[in-house]
Amino acid sequence: MPSPTVPVAIQQADVVANTVENLHIEKRTRDVLDGVNLDRNDIRQQPFVRDAEWSYAWNKVVNPATSRLDQRVLLVVAPSSYGSTTFALQLLARHTGTHIDLVKLDADWTAPKVGRLPLVDRRAFQLDLKDPDRDRPSADFVSALDRHSQDLKACDSYLVITVAEELYDHKLLLPGPNVEVVRLHAPPPARQVVEAHLRARDCVGLIPYLDVLDPARVSLDGLDAVEAVRAAGTVITAWQEYERTTLTTIAVTDPHMVASDHELAGRVTDALSDWRDKLDNLFGETATVHGGKDMSLTFDDRCLLLSLAARQSSPLPDIAQSARTLQETVTSADPGHTALGSGAQTVFAGRGLRRRVIDVGGSVDSHDAVAFDRPGYGQAVLTYVWDNYEVMRRPLLQWLVRDGGSSAAEYSVDAVSTLILRHGGAEHFSLLGSVTRGAKSDLLPAVMLRAVRDEHIGRRAWGTLYRWAGTQEFAGSVVSICQRVLNDQTANASMAKMAMVRLRRVVHASPADDTRNAVLKVFTELSARPDGIERLAEEVQAWQDAKTSSRAGALAFLALMSTPQEPLPHLLTHGESLGIDVDRALGDLLGDMNTAPDVIPRLSSWIATSATDESAYDEVVARLVPLLRGHRMFQASMDLMQALKDVRTATGESAGADFYQHLVDKRLRPLISIEGTEDPA
Repeated sequence: MPSPTVPVAIQQADVVANTVENLHIEKRTRDVLDGVNLDRNDIRQQPFVRDAEWSYAWNKVVNPATSRLDQRVLLVVAPSSYGSTTFALQLLARHTGTHIDLVKLDADWTAPKVGRLPLVDRRAFQLDLKDPDRDRPSADFVSALDRHSQDLKACDSYLVITVAEELYDHKLLLPGPNVEVVRLHAPPPARQVVEAHLRARDCVGLIPYLDVLDPARVSLDGLDAVEAVRAAGTVITAWQEYERTTLTTIAVTDPHMVASDHELAGRVTDALSDWRDKLDNLFGETATVHGGKDMSLTFDDRCLLLSLAARQSSPLPDIAQSARTLQETVTSADPGHTALGSGAQTVFAGRGLRRRVIDVGGSVDSHDAVAFDRPGYGQAVLTYVWDNYEVMRRPLLQWLVRDGGSSAAEYSVDAVSTLILRHGGAEHFSLLGSVTRGAKSDLLPAVMLRAVRDEHIGRRAWGTLYRWAGTQEFAGSVVSICQRVLNDQTANASMAKMAMVRLRRVVHASPADDTRNAVLKVFTELSARPDGIERLAEEVQAWQDAKTSSRAGALAFLALMSTPQEPLPHLLTHGESLGIDVDRALGDLLGDMNTAPDVIPRLSSWIATSATDESAYDEVVARLVPLLRGHRMFQASMDLMQALKDVRTATGESAGADFYQHLVDKRLRPLISIEGTEDPA
């Protein structure tokens, strides 16, 4: 999103207020909400279903004569997952002028404040308020929107805010006449949403398979909008898995397809089924005799089923070991009770492992390779246990962390993401953090990266990372997660900004050298990319404006010192255009004994790179020598000369000796001598 206009300082606003048509006083430029520009045509082409109720709400807020929104601020109130964000974006894309840019805002705040809403000409902003911990609108916020609506009208801009129904108190929150409120009482029909998304993904040939779903196990009725979109993805995944495992080709792009493949129809039913009836039997009262498929599983077999559900396929010994690890994890979580796992005699007297695998739905080939080619069922097993056995949540996560290994196997990341992102409450993130804290595993960063990308719980994930960034125990994990976001080419500018904010908080809160060095490494990686240079420059600007932590700003400057140069240092040639006072920054860092050791190697690298180009070298010397003659620069100058003693200029002279000549007064040279820099006189 373009930056707000440069603020204008007005000492006596009342003198001019009546002489201009639109007076916009903006005191801040850095703390307004950021956002992402959206393409109007892309939004209009996305799947969108509008039934009678949605059409009624739609027509209520659109002026039929102008085909524009009646008010400049609109509140769309609906239960979570009903599709209110889609409603809002489609409304803006279809009923604002084409000269207006669409921007989706990210509410990176602790509470809604009208003062943080951007006020820019010709913009249509969309904002979600759905996090119960950070987005609950106050009466003052809703009241202030009335004035904000008038300011937006003067700018020819719009704002549509979606508010989760559970956060909106209709008795307390009374908007003014310039704010319109519309409520969505139901999501769009799930079947229509599924069909629309299948068409959008060029899989119209799969729509007939929705007509042959087993009605006893699957019903699309009652799904909310988010569940319906996921159902469409599930159908496509089931088809892809079917083609992969059977080498069968289904012409899914053919709009005249009929549901002729019975096995695919069964797989789609399996994938969409929640399996609760079957799982109620399997996880009922423990049975001692296995007389049929509907008998409840023993504790051992429940662990085996979970192992299959998470892994899907593995060698038989690995499945057995994984199940045994889960048993140990569960029993160790409750040391005051007798272990529930069966002893060796009981196990040997019962069914063999192959028979048990088959009984819980897997298959074993002649080479003892286990396959559990039932991704929908496997996910249902995991979520069933998660939802119905609260005491199993911690050991289940502990097991998945251990079972996935230090490199976080994809199946473990998939399984944990399925569980954590299922509801996305703050307590689930806290549980995940406590389980993975101190574990030598990449699982936490991998799962949190998926969480911050999720449009429904991303805000809560970012909020969790902000809290973690203020603690020493999670500092390393936050740095790793933010590093992945910043290196993700698909991450938008808003996500990158939130990652930078959390890295800044980590540096400010954690004095540990390893944490500081980890952040510097991330910043140095950024310095190799144009967009990264801009982000680092903003951090340095904020530091020099005394608006943010000096630690983060200093690290950003150090990282920019590593930007490739040829032959002059990038900061010396581009510092002014980046808005950075390079001389001031170098003076501050060199004059501090805590930061000077970080600057010296980078300065010596600047000089060494330019040393073979006489003109570039002279320019670097002319820039640095006045700085090094400043107050508190004696030790830094001595260290730099020592670092340069082996660097040769174009004339063959030692760069260290050259700086010695420039920096050390002749009268002091008998007292100050550095190896290789003695006064030739």
